[in-house]
Amino acid sequence: MSTIQKIRDLGISENILKLDNAVYNKARDELIISFVYPENAPLEQNKRDEILQLINNDLANECAVTVKFNKSCFDYEVIYNRVMQFITDNYKVLKNEFKRDDILIEPSDIGASITFLCDEMRRQVLLNRGFDADLIKFLKHKFFIDFDVKFEVAKDSPDYQALLNEMPHVDTSLSDALAEESRINKMIIELGECFYGKYMAGETTFIADITMDTEKELFIAGVISNLNISKYMSRSRGEQAPTEKTKISFTLNDPSGTIDIVVFPSDKNIRSLDILEEGMSVAVGGNLSLFNDSRNVRAVSLSKCDIVTKEVKRVYRKVNDDYYFVKPEPVYEVQQMDLFSMGGKNTDYWDTHDSVVVFDLETTGLDAKTCKIIEIGAVKIVKGSIIETFQTLINPQVPIPAEITNITHIDDSMVADAPTIEQVLPDFYRFVDGSVLSAYNIDFDYQFLDNVGKKLRLLFNHEQIDTLKLARNKVPSLSNYKLATVVKALNITLTNAHRALADAYATAKVFVKLI
Repeated sequence: MSTIQKIRDLGISENILKLDNAVYNKARDELIISFVYPENAPLEQNKRDEILQLINNDLANECAVTVKFNKSCFDYEVIYNRVMQFITDNYKVLKNEFKRDDILIEPSDIGASITFLCDEMRRQVLLNRGFDADLIKFLKHKFFIDFDVKFEVAKDSPDYQALLNEMPHVDTSLSDALAEESRINKMIIELGECFYGKYMAGETTFIADITMDTEKELFIAGVISNLNISKYMSRSRGEQAPTEKTKISFTLNDPSGTIDIVVFPSDKNIRSLDILEEGMSVAVGGNLSLFNDSRNVRAVSLSKCDIVTKEVKRVYRKVNDDYYFVKPEPVYEVQQMDLFSMGGKNTDYWDTHDSVVVFDLETTGLDAKTCKIIEIGAVKIVKGSIIETFQTLINPQVPIPAEITNITHIDDSMVADAPTIEQVLPDFYRFVDGSVLSAYNIDFDYQFLDNVGKKLRLLFNHEQIDTLKLARNKVPSLSNYKLATVVKALNITLTNAHRALADAYATAKVFVKLI
Protein backbone atom coordinates (compact mmCIF):
# COMPACT_ATOMS: atom_id res chain seq x y z
CA MET A 1 0.00 0.00 0.00
CA SER A 2 1.48 3.39 -0.97
CA THR A 3 2.07 6.17 1.55
CA ILE A 4 -0.53 8.34 -0.21
CA GLN A 5 -3.13 5.59 0.11
CA LYS A 6 -2.36 5.26 3.80
CA ILE A 7 -2.92 9.01 4.20
CA ARG A 8 -6.29 8.62 2.51
CA ASP A 9 -7.08 5.81 4.91
CA LEU A 10 -6.70 8.32 7.74
CA GLY A 11 -9.83 9.99 6.37
CA ILE A 12 -7.90 12.74 4.59
CA SER A 13 -9.21 13.18 1.06
CA GLU A 14 -7.93 15.30 -1.82
CA ASN A 15 -10.54 17.86 -0.85
CA ILE A 16 -8.60 18.39 2.38
CA LEU A 17 -5.00 17.81 1.37
CA LYS A 18 -3.06 17.47 -1.88
CA LEU A 19 0.49 16.29 -2.53
CA ASP A 20 2.18 19.30 -4.16
CA ASN A 21 5.58 17.77 -4.85
CA ALA A 22 8.30 15.53 -3.48
CA VAL A 23 11.94 16.43 -4.12
CA TYR A 24 14.89 14.26 -3.16
CA ASN A 25 18.17 16.06 -2.39
CA LYS A 26 20.83 13.49 -3.09
CA ALA A 27 23.64 15.59 -1.59
CA ARG A 28 21.85 15.76 1.78
CA ASP A 29 20.06 12.40 1.42
CA GLU A 30 16.83 14.24 2.22
CA LEU A 31 13.33 13.86 0.80
CA ILE A 32 11.24 17.06 1.02
CA ILE A 33 7.50 16.41 0.73
CA SER A 34 5.15 19.38 0.31
CA PHE A 35 1.39 19.23 0.85
CA VAL A 36 -1.16 21.98 0.27
CA TYR A 37 -4.45 22.52 2.09
CA PRO A 38 -7.34 24.91 1.31
CA GLU A 39 -7.32 28.43 2.71
CA ASN A 40 -10.77 28.08 4.29
CA ALA A 41 -10.12 24.67 5.89
CA PRO A 42 -6.80 24.55 7.75
CA LEU A 43 -5.54 21.06 8.46
CA GLU A 44 -5.97 20.15 12.12
CA GLN A 45 -2.77 19.68 14.11
CA ASN A 46 -3.64 16.12 15.11
CA LYS A 47 -4.06 15.20 11.42
CA ARG A 48 -0.68 16.77 10.64
CA ASP A 49 0.88 14.74 13.45
CA GLU A 50 -0.69 11.53 12.12
CA ILE A 51 0.66 12.21 8.64
CA LEU A 52 4.14 12.99 9.98
CA GLN A 53 4.12 9.79 12.04
CA LEU A 54 2.93 7.72 9.09
CA ILE A 55 5.56 9.13 6.72
CA ASN A 56 8.33 8.70 9.26
CA ASN A 57 7.28 5.10 9.88
CA ASP A 58 7.29 4.42 6.13
CA LEU A 59 10.35 6.38 5.02
CA ALA A 60 12.61 7.25 7.94
CA ASN A 61 14.75 4.15 7.38
CA GLU A 62 15.39 5.21 3.78
CA CYS A 63 16.57 8.83 4.18
CA ALA A 64 15.96 12.05 6.10
CA VAL A 65 12.41 13.32 5.54
CA THR A 66 11.10 16.88 5.81
CA VAL A 67 7.34 17.45 5.47
CA LYS A 68 5.84 20.87 4.70
CA PHE A 69 2.20 21.97 4.84
CA ASN A 70 1.41 25.04 2.72
CA LYS A 71 -1.84 27.00 2.45
CA SER A 72 -3.41 27.10 -1.02
CA CYS A 73 -5.21 30.36 -1.75
CA PHE A 74 -6.60 32.20 -4.76
CA ASP A 75 -3.69 34.43 -5.72
CA TYR A 76 -3.21 35.74 -9.24
CA GLU A 77 0.59 35.62 -9.15
CA VAL A 78 0.68 32.12 -7.66
CA ILE A 79 -1.66 30.81 -10.37
CA TYR A 80 0.30 32.64 -13.07
CA ASN A 81 3.59 31.15 -11.81
CA ARG A 82 2.07 27.66 -11.88
CA VAL A 83 0.85 28.22 -15.44
CA MET A 84 4.34 29.30 -16.50
CA GLN A 85 5.80 26.26 -14.72
CA PHE A 86 3.50 24.05 -16.81
CA ILE A 87 4.49 25.81 -20.05
CA THR A 88 8.21 25.63 -19.20
CA ASP A 89 8.04 21.91 -18.45
CA ASN A 90 5.85 20.91 -21.40
CA TYR A 91 5.94 23.61 -24.11
CA LYS A 92 9.39 25.22 -23.80
CA VAL A 93 9.16 26.89 -27.18
CA LEU A 94 6.17 28.91 -25.90
CA LYS A 95 7.90 30.15 -22.76
CA ASN A 96 8.77 33.52 -24.29
CA GLU A 97 5.75 33.69 -26.60
CA PHE A 98 3.19 34.43 -23.89
CA LYS A 99 3.89 37.67 -22.04
CA ARG A 100 2.34 38.50 -18.69
CA ASP A 101 -0.43 40.54 -20.35
CA ASP A 102 -1.27 37.62 -22.68
CA ILE A 103 -2.51 35.47 -19.77
CA LEU A 104 -5.66 36.74 -18.07
CA ILE A 105 -6.66 35.17 -14.75
CA GLU A 106 -10.11 35.99 -13.37
CA PRO A 107 -12.50 34.57 -10.76
CA SER A 108 -15.34 32.52 -12.20
CA ASP A 109 -18.37 30.56 -11.00
CA ILE A 110 -16.32 27.36 -10.80
CA GLY A 111 -13.17 28.94 -9.36
CA ALA A 112 -10.92 30.64 -11.88
CA SER A 113 -10.82 31.28 -15.61
CA ILE A 114 -7.54 31.48 -17.53
CA THR A 115 -7.61 33.15 -20.94
CA PHE A 116 -4.70 33.08 -23.36
CA LEU A 117 -4.55 35.89 -25.92
CA CYS A 118 -3.19 34.44 -29.15
CA ASP A 119 -3.73 34.17 -32.89
CA GLU A 120 -6.10 31.70 -34.54
CA MET A 121 -3.39 29.32 -35.74
CA ARG A 122 -1.79 29.06 -32.32
CA ARG A 123 -5.22 28.49 -30.78
CA GLN A 124 -5.93 25.61 -33.17
CA VAL A 125 -2.57 23.95 -32.57
CA LEU A 126 -2.83 24.20 -28.78
CA LEU A 127 -6.38 22.84 -28.82
CA ASN A 128 -5.33 19.96 -31.06
CA ARG A 129 -2.47 19.13 -28.70
CA GLY A 130 -4.79 19.10 -25.68
CA PHE A 131 -2.99 22.02 -24.04
CA ASP A 132 -6.12 23.20 -22.20
CA ALA A 133 -7.03 19.77 -20.78
CA ASP A 134 -3.43 19.08 -19.71
CA LEU A 135 -3.15 22.47 -18.00
CA ILE A 136 -6.43 21.96 -16.11
CA LYS A 137 -5.24 18.50 -14.98
CA PHE A 138 -1.94 20.01 -13.81
CA LEU A 139 -3.60 22.83 -11.85
CA LYS A 140 -6.09 20.44 -10.26
CA HIS A 141 -3.23 18.90 -8.28
CA LYS A 142 -2.05 22.32 -7.05
CA PHE A 143 -5.26 24.13 -6.01
CA PHE A 144 -8.63 23.47 -4.39
CA ILE A 145 -10.65 25.30 -7.03
CA ASP A 146 -11.71 24.36 -10.56
CA PHE A 147 -10.33 26.00 -13.68
CA ASP A 148 -11.43 26.57 -17.22
CA VAL A 149 -8.98 27.51 -19.98
CA LYS A 150 -9.92 29.60 -23.00
CA PHE A 151 -8.14 31.08 -26.00
CA GLU A 152 -9.04 34.53 -27.27
CA VAL A 153 -7.93 35.49 -30.76
CA ALA A 154 -6.35 38.89 -30.32
CA LYS A 155 -3.53 39.15 -32.83
CA ASP A 156 -1.91 37.63 -35.90
CA SER A 157 1.63 36.37 -35.95
CA PRO A 158 3.38 36.35 -39.34
CA ASP A 159 6.13 34.19 -37.86
CA TYR A 160 3.75 31.60 -36.50
CA GLN A 161 4.62 28.92 -39.05
CA ALA A 162 8.22 29.05 -37.85
CA LEU A 163 6.94 28.60 -34.31
CA LEU A 164 4.81 25.66 -35.44
CA ASN A 165 7.83 24.02 -37.02
CA GLU A 166 9.83 24.42 -33.80
CA MET A 167 7.17 23.07 -31.44
CA PRO A 168 7.88 19.61 -30.03
CA HIS A 169 6.39 16.94 -32.22
CA VAL A 170 4.58 13.99 -30.74
CA ASP A 171 7.15 11.18 -30.85
CA THR A 172 5.54 7.79 -30.30
CA SER A 173 8.61 5.72 -31.21
CA LEU A 174 9.49 4.88 -27.60
CA SER A 175 5.94 3.94 -26.62
CA ASP A 176 5.63 1.90 -29.82
CA ALA A 177 8.82 -0.01 -29.00
CA LEU A 178 7.71 -0.67 -25.42
CA ALA A 179 4.28 -1.80 -26.60
CA GLU A 180 5.91 -4.26 -29.01
CA GLU A 181 8.15 -5.54 -26.21
CA SER A 182 5.12 -6.03 -23.99
CA ARG A 183 3.46 -8.05 -26.74
CA ILE A 184 6.37 -10.41 -27.42
CA ASN A 185 7.89 -10.69 -23.91
CA LYS A 186 6.08 -12.40 -21.07
CA MET A 187 7.47 -13.21 -17.63
CA ILE A 188 6.60 -16.86 -17.03
CA ILE A 189 7.07 -18.45 -13.60
CA GLU A 190 5.91 -21.56 -11.75
CA LEU A 191 4.86 -20.65 -8.20
CA GLY A 192 5.70 -22.76 -5.18
CA GLU A 193 5.22 -22.39 -1.43
CA CYS A 194 4.39 -18.96 0.03
CA PHE A 195 6.60 -18.59 3.12
CA TYR A 196 6.02 -14.90 3.99
CA GLY A 197 2.80 -12.91 3.88
CA LYS A 198 -0.29 -13.94 1.94
CA TYR A 199 -0.15 -16.01 -1.22
CA MET A 200 -0.16 -13.83 -4.35
CA ALA A 201 -0.48 -14.85 -7.98
CA GLY A 202 -1.01 -13.14 -11.29
CA GLU A 203 0.91 -11.79 -14.26
CA THR A 204 4.40 -10.75 -13.24
CA THR A 205 6.04 -7.47 -14.25
CA PHE A 206 9.52 -7.25 -15.74
CA ILE A 207 11.78 -5.17 -13.50
CA ALA A 208 12.83 -3.05 -16.48
CA ASP A 209 9.18 -2.11 -17.03
CA ILE A 210 8.79 -0.59 -13.55
CA THR A 211 8.65 3.14 -14.26
CA MET A 212 9.05 6.16 -11.98
CA ASP A 213 5.31 6.80 -12.00
CA THR A 214 4.34 3.25 -10.98
CA GLU A 215 2.11 3.45 -7.89
CA LYS A 216 0.31 0.11 -7.88
CA GLU A 217 1.18 -3.06 -6.02
CA LEU A 218 3.82 -5.05 -7.86
CA PHE A 219 4.25 -8.76 -8.48
CA ILE A 220 7.76 -9.58 -9.69
CA ALA A 221 10.08 -12.58 -9.70
CA GLY A 222 13.80 -13.20 -9.90
CA VAL A 223 16.95 -14.58 -8.28
CA ILE A 224 18.30 -13.31 -4.95
CA SER A 225 21.74 -11.73 -4.63
CA ASN A 226 23.40 -9.39 -2.08
CA LEU A 227 21.30 -10.80 0.77
CA ASN A 228 21.78 -8.71 3.91
CA ILE A 229 20.25 -8.86 7.40
CA SER A 230 20.65 -5.81 9.64
CA LYS A 231 19.27 -4.35 12.88
CA TYR A 232 17.81 -0.92 13.56
CA MET A 233 16.09 0.85 16.44
CA SER A 234 12.40 1.72 16.05
CA ARG A 235 9.81 3.22 18.39
CA SER A 236 6.22 2.15 17.85
CA ARG A 237 3.23 4.19 18.95
CA GLY A 238 2.74 3.93 22.72
CA GLU A 239 6.26 2.64 23.39
CA GLN A 240 8.43 4.74 25.70
CA ALA A 241 11.73 3.43 24.42
CA PRO A 242 12.86 2.20 20.97
CA THR A 243 13.22 -1.52 20.40
CA GLU A 244 15.55 -3.45 18.12
CA LYS A 245 14.02 -4.53 14.83
CA THR A 246 15.25 -6.56 11.86
CA LYS A 247 15.56 -5.39 8.27
CA ILE A 248 16.23 -7.85 5.45
CA SER A 249 17.32 -6.57 2.05
CA PHE A 250 18.43 -8.20 -1.18
CA THR A 251 18.77 -7.55 -4.89
CA LEU A 252 16.25 -9.27 -7.14
CA ASN A 253 17.54 -10.15 -10.61
CA ASP A 254 15.20 -11.03 -13.50
CA PRO A 255 16.06 -11.36 -17.21
CA SER A 256 15.42 -7.63 -17.78
CA GLY A 257 17.21 -5.99 -14.84
CA THR A 258 17.58 -5.66 -11.07
CA ILE A 259 15.80 -3.95 -8.19
CA ASP A 260 16.36 -3.76 -4.43
CA ILE A 261 13.89 -5.53 -2.12
CA VAL A 262 13.42 -4.66 1.56
CA VAL A 263 11.49 -6.66 4.17
CA PHE A 264 10.56 -5.43 7.66
CA PRO A 265 9.30 -8.60 9.36
CA SER A 266 7.48 -8.60 12.67
CA ASP A 267 8.80 -10.62 15.58
CA LYS A 268 6.10 -13.23 14.85
CA ASN A 269 7.07 -14.03 11.26
CA ILE A 270 10.81 -13.35 11.20
CA ARG A 271 11.61 -17.08 11.47
CA SER A 272 9.82 -17.78 8.19
CA LEU A 273 12.50 -15.76 6.39
CA ASP A 274 15.36 -18.02 7.50
CA ILE A 275 14.74 -19.88 4.24
CA LEU A 276 16.15 -16.98 2.17
CA GLU A 277 19.56 -17.59 0.57
CA GLU A 278 21.76 -16.38 -2.25
CA GLY A 279 20.74 -17.74 -5.66
CA MET A 280 17.20 -18.61 -4.56
CA SER A 281 14.34 -17.87 -7.01
CA VAL A 282 11.44 -16.01 -5.39
CA ALA A 283 8.25 -14.22 -6.40
CA VAL A 284 7.76 -10.91 -4.58
CA GLY A 285 4.56 -9.01 -3.98
CA GLY A 286 5.01 -5.52 -2.63
CA ASN A 287 4.85 -1.75 -2.95
CA LEU A 288 7.21 0.43 -4.93
CA SER A 289 9.19 3.18 -3.21
CA LEU A 290 11.00 5.82 -5.27
CA PHE A 291 13.77 8.18 -4.22
CA ASN A 292 15.48 10.12 -7.00
CA ASP A 293 16.06 7.41 -9.62
CA SER A 294 16.66 4.72 -7.03
CA ARG A 295 13.85 2.19 -6.73
CA ASN A 296 13.08 -0.44 -4.15
CA VAL A 297 10.14 -2.67 -3.34
CA ARG A 298 8.89 -3.22 0.20
CA ALA A 299 7.86 -6.87 0.18
CA VAL A 300 4.57 -7.98 1.71
CA SER A 301 4.64 -11.47 0.17
CA LEU A 302 7.41 -13.92 -0.72
CA SER A 303 7.00 -17.28 -2.46
CA LYS A 304 9.33 -19.86 -3.89
CA CYS A 305 9.20 -20.10 -7.67
CA ASP A 306 10.84 -21.44 -10.80
CA ILE A 307 11.53 -18.90 -13.57
CA VAL A 308 10.74 -20.22 -17.03
CA THR A 309 11.57 -17.03 -18.98
CA LYS A 310 15.32 -16.79 -19.43
CA GLU A 311 15.78 -13.74 -21.64
CA VAL A 312 14.01 -10.61 -22.77
CA LYS A 313 14.08 -9.31 -26.31
CA ARG A 314 14.46 -5.56 -26.49
CA VAL A 315 12.75 -3.66 -29.28
CA TYR A 316 14.75 -0.61 -30.28
CA ARG A 317 13.03 2.40 -31.75
CA LYS A 318 13.46 4.11 -35.09
CA VAL A 319 14.46 7.77 -34.81
CA ASN A 320 12.78 10.41 -36.92
CA ASP A 321 14.80 12.22 -39.54
CA ASP A 322 14.23 15.64 -37.98
CA TYR A 323 16.04 17.23 -35.04
CA TYR A 324 13.40 18.38 -32.57
CA PHE A 325 15.17 19.85 -29.54
CA VAL A 326 18.85 20.23 -30.45
CA LYS A 327 20.09 20.97 -33.95
CA PRO A 328 23.73 20.59 -35.09
CA GLU A 329 25.70 23.73 -35.84
CA PRO A 330 27.96 23.92 -38.93
CA VAL A 331 31.65 24.68 -38.38
CA TYR A 332 33.55 27.04 -40.64
CA GLU A 333 37.30 27.21 -40.12
CA VAL A 334 39.80 29.04 -42.27
CA GLN A 335 42.23 26.18 -41.81
CA GLN A 336 40.55 22.94 -40.85
CA MET A 337 42.78 20.60 -38.87
CA ASP A 338 46.01 21.50 -40.73
CA LEU A 339 45.90 18.31 -42.77
CA PHE A 340 49.04 19.13 -44.79
CA SER A 341 51.18 19.03 -41.64
CA MET A 342 50.14 15.46 -40.91
CA GLY A 343 52.18 13.91 -43.66
CA GLY A 344 49.23 11.88 -44.92
CA LYS A 345 49.30 9.62 -41.87
CA ASN A 346 45.50 9.41 -41.79
CA THR A 347 44.93 8.55 -45.45
CA ASP A 348 44.28 4.86 -44.90
CA TYR A 349 41.81 5.50 -42.09
CA TRP A 350 39.72 7.99 -44.04
CA ASP A 351 39.73 5.71 -47.07
CA THR A 352 37.64 3.24 -45.06
CA HIS A 353 35.73 5.54 -42.68
CA ASP A 354 33.52 8.41 -43.76
CA SER A 355 32.79 10.09 -40.43
CA VAL A 356 33.69 10.03 -36.75
CA VAL A 357 31.78 11.72 -33.92
CA VAL A 358 33.94 12.68 -30.96
CA PHE A 359 31.79 13.31 -27.90
CA ASP A 360 32.12 14.25 -24.26
CA LEU A 361 29.64 14.16 -21.37
CA GLU A 362 29.42 16.10 -18.14
CA THR A 363 27.59 14.17 -15.42
CA THR A 364 26.44 14.49 -11.81
CA GLY A 365 28.90 11.80 -10.71
CA LEU A 366 30.90 8.74 -11.69
CA ASP A 367 28.29 5.95 -11.39
CA ALA A 368 26.46 5.47 -14.69
CA LYS A 369 23.68 3.51 -12.98
CA THR A 370 22.69 6.28 -10.56
CA CYS A 371 24.17 9.54 -11.89
CA LYS A 372 22.77 11.79 -14.61
CA ILE A 373 24.08 13.44 -17.77
CA ILE A 374 24.01 17.26 -17.52
CA GLU A 375 25.72 18.20 -20.80
CA ILE A 376 26.54 16.64 -24.17
CA GLY A 377 29.13 18.06 -26.53
CA ALA A 378 30.04 16.38 -29.81
CA VAL A 379 32.06 17.12 -32.94
CA LYS A 380 31.56 15.45 -36.30
CA ILE A 381 34.66 14.79 -38.45
CA VAL A 382 34.21 13.88 -42.12
CA LYS A 383 37.31 12.75 -44.04
CA GLY A 384 39.56 14.56 -41.57
CA SER A 385 37.68 17.86 -41.36
CA ILE A 386 35.42 19.09 -38.58
CA ILE A 387 32.09 20.02 -40.14
CA GLU A 388 29.48 20.12 -37.34
CA THR A 389 29.06 20.39 -33.59
CA PHE A 390 26.26 19.25 -31.29
CA GLN A 391 25.93 20.80 -27.84
CA THR A 392 23.28 21.13 -25.17
CA LEU A 393 22.87 21.37 -21.43
CA ILE A 394 20.48 18.78 -20.00
CA ASN A 395 18.11 19.10 -17.08
CA PRO A 396 18.94 16.06 -14.89
CA GLN A 397 15.80 16.65 -12.79
CA VAL A 398 17.91 16.23 -9.64
CA PRO A 399 20.16 18.75 -7.85
CA ILE A 400 23.70 19.02 -9.23
CA PRO A 401 26.24 18.26 -6.47
CA ALA A 402 28.41 21.19 -5.38
CA GLU A 403 31.62 19.34 -6.25
CA ILE A 404 30.41 18.89 -9.84
CA THR A 405 29.52 22.58 -10.10
CA ASN A 406 33.02 23.44 -8.84
CA ILE A 407 34.56 21.38 -11.66
CA THR A 408 32.21 22.17 -14.56
CA HIS A 409 30.73 25.51 -13.44
CA ILE A 410 27.31 24.08 -14.36
CA ASP A 411 24.74 24.75 -11.65
CA ASP A 412 21.02 24.09 -11.16
CA SER A 413 19.96 27.48 -12.53
CA MET A 414 21.78 26.83 -15.83
CA VAL A 415 19.92 23.59 -16.51
CA ALA A 416 16.51 24.64 -15.17
CA ASP A 417 15.15 25.45 -18.64
CA ALA A 418 17.23 22.87 -20.52
CA PRO A 419 15.61 19.85 -22.22
CA THR A 420 15.66 16.46 -20.51
CA ILE A 421 17.73 13.48 -21.63
CA GLU A 422 14.52 11.86 -22.94
CA GLN A 423 14.15 14.82 -25.31
CA VAL A 424 17.83 15.18 -26.23
CA LEU A 425 19.01 11.62 -26.80
CA PRO A 426 16.98 10.92 -29.98
CA ASP A 427 18.53 14.07 -31.51
CA PHE A 428 22.01 12.94 -30.47
CA TYR A 429 21.32 9.49 -31.90
CA ARG A 430 20.39 11.13 -35.20
CA PHE A 431 23.65 13.15 -35.08
CA VAL A 432 25.89 10.06 -34.61
CA ASP A 433 23.96 7.80 -37.00
CA GLY A 434 26.37 6.09 -39.39
CA SER A 435 29.51 7.38 -37.63
CA VAL A 436 32.27 5.85 -35.57
CA LEU A 437 32.12 6.97 -31.92
CA SER A 438 35.19 8.32 -30.17
CA ALA A 439 35.88 9.97 -26.82
CA TYR A 440 38.76 10.54 -24.44
CA ASN A 441 38.59 7.42 -22.26
CA ILE A 442 35.47 6.30 -24.12
CA ASP A 443 34.63 3.52 -21.66
CA PHE A 444 33.56 6.09 -19.05
CA ASP A 445 31.36 8.20 -21.33
CA TYR A 446 29.95 5.23 -23.22
CA GLN A 447 28.64 3.49 -20.09
CA PHE A 448 26.41 6.54 -19.45
CA LEU A 449 25.35 6.66 -23.10
CA ASP A 450 24.64 2.93 -23.23
CA ASN A 451 22.78 2.90 -19.91
CA VAL A 452 20.33 5.68 -20.75
CA GLY A 453 20.17 4.53 -24.38
CA LYS A 454 18.86 1.12 -23.35
CA LYS A 455 16.24 2.72 -21.09
CA LEU A 456 15.06 4.87 -24.00
CA ARG A 457 15.41 1.98 -26.49
CA LEU A 458 18.16 3.63 -28.55
CA LEU A 459 20.90 1.17 -29.52
CA PHE A 460 24.37 2.75 -29.60
CA ASN A 461 26.17 -0.22 -31.14
CA HIS A 462 28.54 1.94 -33.19
CA GLU A 463 32.18 1.10 -33.89
CA GLN A 464 34.34 2.77 -31.23
CA ILE A 465 37.87 4.10 -30.96
CA ASP A 466 39.39 5.52 -27.77
CA THR A 467 41.37 8.72 -28.32
CA LEU A 468 43.12 8.22 -24.96
CA LYS A 469 44.53 4.85 -26.14
CA LEU A 470 45.44 6.49 -29.43
CA ALA A 471 47.44 9.15 -27.56
CA ARG A 472 49.24 6.58 -25.40
CA ASN A 473 50.31 4.68 -28.54
CA LYS A 474 51.27 7.68 -30.70
CA VAL A 475 52.68 10.15 -28.13
CA PRO A 476 55.02 8.16 -25.87
CA SER A 477 56.88 9.33 -22.76
CA LEU A 478 54.44 11.97 -21.50
CA SER A 479 54.36 12.50 -17.74
CA ASN A 480 50.63 11.69 -17.79
CA TYR A 481 47.87 11.34 -20.34
CA LYS A 482 45.32 13.82 -19.10
CA LEU A 483 43.64 15.63 -21.99
CA ALA A 484 45.27 18.93 -21.00
CA THR A 485 48.74 17.32 -21.13
CA VAL A 486 48.16 15.70 -24.52
CA VAL A 487 46.76 18.81 -26.23
CA LYS A 488 49.72 20.86 -24.92
CA ALA A 489 52.17 18.30 -26.32
CA LEU A 490 50.40 18.49 -29.71
CA ASN A 491 50.20 22.29 -29.67
CA ILE A 492 46.40 22.24 -29.59
CA THR A 493 44.42 24.91 -27.73
CA LEU A 494 42.00 23.82 -25.01
CA THR A 495 39.88 26.57 -23.47
CA ASN A 496 36.95 26.21 -21.10
CA ALA A 497 38.06 22.74 -19.95
CA HIS A 498 35.52 20.44 -18.26
CA ARG A 499 32.75 21.70 -20.49
CA ALA A 500 31.50 19.08 -22.91
CA LEU A 501 31.87 20.84 -26.26
CA ALA A 502 35.28 22.35 -25.43
CA ASP A 503 36.68 18.98 -24.38
CA ALA A 504 35.09 17.23 -27.37
CA TYR A 505 36.51 19.83 -29.79
CA ALA A 506 40.04 19.50 -28.40
CA THR A 507 39.73 15.69 -28.43
CA ALA A 508 38.60 15.83 -32.07
CA LYS A 509 41.75 17.75 -32.99
CA VAL A 510 43.86 15.19 -31.14
CA PHE A 511 42.05 12.40 -32.98
CA VAL A 512 42.71 13.85 -36.43
CA LYS A 513 46.38 14.53 -35.68
CA LEU A 514 46.99 11.03 -34.37
CA ILE A 515 44.80 8.72 -36.44
